[in-house]
Amino acid sequence: MLTAERSGAYAQAAASVRAEGLEASPAADAVMNRWARGEISTTQMREQVRALYGAV
Repeated sequence: MLTAERSGAYAQAAASVRAEGLEASPAADAVMNRWARGEISTTQMREQVRALYGAV
């Protein structure tokens, strides 16, 4: 159930980004996919994405 919820949230976020005419970087996309599959926690996902963009 958690992975289904995360997958839905990821799909919505990706669609929102595309609606703005943007695309997530491949690295950020990989982190988000790992989160959606339940491989990393929400905290880890946020930390890793922030680190990718120098927002630590």
